[in-house]
This record gives sequence, structure tokens and C-alpha cells, in this order.
Amino acid sequence: MPERQIDLLLLIIVSQSQSKKLIANLNRQHFYFTVIDSSSSLFQEPTVCLLMGLNHSRIDALNRLINKYCQPYRKFIPVQMRAIGELSQLPVIESIEGGATIYGMPVERFEQIGGEP
Repeated sequence: MPERQIDLLLLIIVSQSQSKKLIANLNRQHFYFTVIDSSSSLFQEPTVCLLMGLNHSRIDALNRLINKYCQPYRKFIPVQMRAIGELSQLPVIESIEGGATIYGMPVERFEQIGGEP
């Protein structure tokens, strides 16, 4: 694969449950990144942040992989409360989980010291 100048820095935030397939397929397509694990979320769905340097010519291929493996899905979460009396019908909250958030920043200068990307 010809080496291309890195001109974008991307932060890709995905749900942990969808990250394994995405990461495996990013590796197959020779995308290089650093995984930053995170566990805080409003509805207790852990997230993973991928830090990636990329040439803009590969952004479409990256977006296709993210769209394929990080689709939003509906989830019903039981409300965590103490109820007095009957517990058979605890209320639930509908939540949309999954998907991805991508932040992109231009890179003016990139240097790599030693090793492979």
C-alpha cells in the first residue's frame, strides 16, 4: 500500500458492543489507530474512542466501514428505582444506542519517529 501523507486527525466514538467488529475490519483495511477505552455514558453503555491519523483520500472507505458496523439500535432500559409493593411492572426508558460520532481536525504537520504506523 503506498504511503500517503496524514492530513486529518479523527476521533471516532463508538459503543463498546459495536467496536470489536469495527476494529477488526479497520485492521483488515489497513487503518491504523489508538484505542482509548471509556466507560462513562448516560445510560451505562460503555464507549470506545479511536484516535486515527488519516489521509483525506481514505475518508469514504472509513465512512463505509463505520456505517456498516455501527448502526444505531433501539434498547429498552429498566428504570433503576425502588418501588414499594408490586415489582412485576418496572417502567422502562427507550434509548437509541450504537452509531458513531466522528470528529475531524486538519493536520498541518505529522511526524512519525521510528517503527510502522
